Amino acid sequence: MLQQWRGKLEVPSGAVNAALTVLLAACAVTFRDVPRVGVNEVREYLGTPTRTPLQLERLDSVPELAWTAPTGRGVTGAPAVGERVTVIASVDRWVYALDTRSGQLFWRYRGPDAFGVGAVMGGGAVYVATEAGDGFVTSIDLHTGKRRWQVRAGLVAAPLVLRDTTLYTVTTAGLLLALDTRTGATRWSRVAGASRGGPLVTATFIAVPSLSDSMFVFATDGGRALTRVALPSGVTAPLAMIRDSLVVAASPAGGIFALALPQGTVEWRVDTRDPVPGAPVVHGDTVFAITNACALWQIPSSAPAAAASLPLPCRTRTGPTILRDGVLVATIAGDLLFHERSGVGRQWTLGVGGDLRHPPIVQHGQIVVAPVLGDVMSFR
Repeated sequence: MLQQWRGKLEVPSGAVNAALTVLLAACAVTFRDVPRVGVNEVREYLGTPTRTPLQLERLDSVPELAWTAPTGRGVTGAPAVGERVTVIASVDRWVYALDTRSGQLFWRYRGPDAFGVGAVMGGGAVYVATEAGDGFVTSIDLHTGKRRWQVRAGLVAAPLVLRDTTLYTVTTAGLLLALDTRTGATRWSRVAGASRGGPLVTATFIAVPSLSDSMFVFATDGGRALTRVALPSGVTAPLAMIRDSLVVAASPAGGIFALALPQGTVEWRVDTRDPVPGAPVVHGDTVFAITNACALWQIPSSAPAAAASLPLPCRTRTGPTILRDGVLVATIAGDLLFHERSGVGRQWTLGVGGDLRHPPIVQHGQIVVAPVLGDVMSFR
């Protein structure tokens, strides 16, 4: 590959650098201009550190199919859904920028290797990381689809986090990196253990759950190592923030527990008696999580003894999407199940098809869902 050849030279400069830039930029194919309006900021997994929108959405009726968009041979990460632009990273090396309203393609960018996690975007740029090959992190201009920079960082299988001008990533080798979003330069790096959940970045702390049943805690300011603590059980999904010094984790062994930062002490734990495959979500004082057998748990973070569960008629591999009037669940059968949490318990189901491993994204009454195989779909 051109990028690999370039990395082996000492000082490729002048005309050589210019030629490389032109050739690499050609990996982008533009079909339509990206509108410079709307809020197109998705800086981490599901958009916020609580994993639920700041303002809950409402679905007043059963949505209908609005559009479908082909995205190659498969999608493994969650889509980044902005008001006007939705970005999808595929396993066959393409990054797609779609019109959120119509599903039409703005541009697509050909990466160096397969992408294993979803994109994040902010400040007019898209950031993606590869899980194969040499392990690159790439910055792409949101409006042109052209590459801004690309650095070899190591293989990445955990969600990225964007904060101001810093991009945080954890490699499969266990290295936590803080990259400058303007240049891709490494501001600092720390050993944190291999992670699937990725970093949770609060105003003060960075918490990284590792696959070795440990959690590493660092200071957001400068990355100073603060704590390494053993977890009650393994954590493979992203953490969610209750407040700056308190986070919540879900266990595939069956449990939900809150951890105080920076000490990592367990503040409380709820036994769900069934695996919790996806990330918990937090709204207000309540933690929501759903088990593989679709028991929806609601846990008051200040009174966990009052935790209650609601059985739903499905099975799932991911976390719930909490709405103002209910919950939306992506099921193993390839459906979206809506259940009203109060009142008469209104329910409906939308057939999507395909393996759904991430919660549906709901914005302004519009649902976007990306099956592992098959087209990205939107309902409105």
